[in-house]
Amino acid sequence: MNDRLNLAIAENAELKARITELEQQVATLSKRPEFDLSTVQGREQAVIARLDRMGMKTDSMALDECILNKAGA
Repeated sequence: MNDRLNLAIAENAELKARITELEQQVATLSKRPEFDLSTVQGREQAVIARLDRMGMKTDSMALDECILNKAGA
C-alpha cells in the first residue's frame, strides 16, 4: 500500500512540474510579437533577436553586408 501511495505522490509531483512547464510555454506563445514584422526593420530585428537567442551573436556590419549582398543578387 505504501509503495503505491509513494508512486502516486511521485507521479503527481512530475505532473505538476509538467503543468508548470506547459503554462510557461503558453504564456510565452501568447505574448504579442516582439517586433513589427510588417516592416523591413522589424523583420531584421526579429532575425537578430532569434540569432542572439540561439547563441549566434551577430554584429550589425556583417548583417548589413549580408542584406546588401542579397539585394544585389
